[in-house]
Amino acid sequence: MHQSEANEYIDMANTYYQQQEYQEAIKYYKKALNHFKDIKDETEKADTYLNLGNTYLALKNYHESLKQYHKSNKIYKKSKNREGEGYSLTGIALNHEKLEDHDQARDYYQQAAGKFNSINDTERAGIVHSLIANTYESQGAWEDAILDYQKSTQIFHKIGDTERVTEINNKTEELKNKRGRLKLTRLEITSLIIYLLALITAESTILFHNISFGLSLEAVILFALLIHSSLTKGYNLSILLRSMMALPIIRIIGLSIPLLQIPTLYWFPIIAIPLFATSFTIMKSQGLSRRNVGLIWGNIPLQLLIASTGILLGCIEYTILQPKPLIATLNIETLIFASIILIISTGLAEELLFRGILQKNAQNVLGPLYGLLYTALLFTALHIGWNSFPDLIFVFSVGLFYGIAFYKTKSIIGTTLSHGISNSFLFLIVPFYAPLLYSIIHSILTL
Repeated sequence: MHQSEANEYIDMANTYYQQQEYQEAIKYYKKALNHFKDIKDETEKADTYLNLGNTYLALKNYHESLKQYHKSNKIYKKSKNREGEGYSLTGIALNHEKLEDHDQARDYYQQAAGKFNSINDTERAGIVHSLIANTYESQGAWEDAILDYQKSTQIFHKIGDTERVTEINNKTEELKNKRGRLKLTRLEITSLIIYLLALITAESTILFHNISFGLSLEAVILFALLIHSSLTKGYNLSILLRSMMALPIIRIIGLSIPLLQIPTLYWFPIIAIPLFATSFTIMKSQGLSRRNVGLIWGNIPLQLLIASTGILLGCIEYTILQPKPLIATLNIETLIFASIILIISTGLAEELLFRGILQKNAQNVLGPLYGLLYTALLFTALHIGWNSFPDLIFVFSVGLFYGIAFYKTKSIIGTTLSHGISNSFLFLIVPFYAPLLYSIIHSILTL
């Protein structure tokens, strides 16, 4: 009896909902819930909570809507109903978006997309990715918005939904045009230039003047970035400043390690720890997925081609710096072990931060070209310690190359491997063979 009465109430509620008589709909959904108390099947109860969430959302009562969606999600999760979880998580995200809590909204949207993907509901996953893009667009995070719109387009193209493909492509072009008209205030541009010059000054002070004073400058820059990022109203500028905080942290930790009498090879993973921590914190706060920061394979042959450039780059940089090897002897076991350390600690850690996060955030603020240039200059500033002007030119060129590769391919896999391989040749392989090669060339020239 209870079941039939509950179904009647739900039918009436659905009718009122379709007629946009939302208060009446709520009344009958609640009546249905009272009858579901004695029924063991929790699915219909969860569906009713979901419908209540939809109704309160239509009434713009977002806080009450959130409560109903959370109730439905709890039941769906308990019964392992992934489709229901996907819908309730999407509803929760929609409410957070309406409340302008975009970061939280993206987190729930990402969870919802995961649920729909797990049941192969690609169409719904595509819709959710377009909703994620919309949250980025609302905040002016153009690069991230375009990336998720493109992901959505790929999904709809795959299932043959040409109407949605056209619609989202038009949105993407609109967004690119809007990004092209992006103008910063003079104060914002000046502040970014000042931070770049301050980092260059601090690095130069450490190298040429006084380490303690240089570290004090790094600490001042760190706190300035922290305070500025907290006070600025612009979302994109705030995120960029927050991600730049990792740069003085690198130097402060890096200069503390030699005091601990740790072998030079192990400096790299120790420095990489705060880099990874900072990167993952920023990813979490921005609601960035692996795809957003380039942790995807992309076009594998192209990524391998980019990776192979590391051999040449490592050999070229050795002719500039000629560092001592980081390992005592060159054998296959030691080489593999040390190379893995360098690929993870320098390749992955630095590319994730500089290309996947910093460059993307800089491009959201400055646009594609100037964002790429600014990131390459920041990357170069951290190499002042090598005390070689030719190396700074080389590093800036490599920063531009890696930046363009990431911008075009949307993946950091190739640049990560290239970066790690380059350092492996620079610090592990070439130092053992260069003296022999130089002696052979010298002998030939003196004949």
